[in-house]
Amino acid sequence: MFQESVDRSHGSSKFDLFLFLILVAAFFGIGAVVLLLESSIHSTIPRYVFIALVLVCVYLVYRYRLIGYRYTVFFEEPKPVYDPRFDDMMIHEDYPYPVGTVVFERIVSAKGVILLTVDKSEIEKILKPGEEPSNASVDGATNNIACRKNAKAHCMYYRKDGKLNRLYFDPSNEFLGYLDRIMNTEESKEE
Repeated sequence: MFQESVDRSHGSSKFDLFLFLILVAAFFGIGAVVLLLESSIHSTIPRYVFIALVLVCVYLVYRYRLIGYRYTVFFEEPKPVYDPRFDDMMIHEDYPYPVGTVVFERIVSAKGVILLTVDKSEIEKILKPGEEPSNASVDGATNNIACRKNAKAHCMYYRKDGKLNRLYFDPSNEFLGYLDRIMNTEESKEE
């Protein structure tokens, strides 16, 4: 199994620390200005503006940093590993899906909600950003779980319930390698 996550900011833990420090400094700095304004104009309007700004900042952090997507591909059976507690080879993972399944989830912080599961037999083609399909008329759903515009995202065409669907996503090269591996497994066994 291989799993990766994407979010709108494409940030790291260092970016999160920097963002936190900037937000704390801005909170206290703007708060001081608000207190000065309230005492000089004898009104509470700056306080309500400050509260609105804080709420907008909280929403933006939630929207662009905490919400993202997780892609999982099950490309091989779980392998046994040595467990010294039992002095034996054990399989510690039980996959909830068969090998050859790709799972797409929407995540908020670390909790995920499954949006779509696609079996390797349902995948028609995967296109790189900017590639146009030849004679592909989508009669099903089109979804974007890439955290970027469609033109800059990879596109997966898959067939579910007899309809051709399109999914825009933003995989790494490693994830694409595992996708290629599961899609070509049957072909290599047939030869």
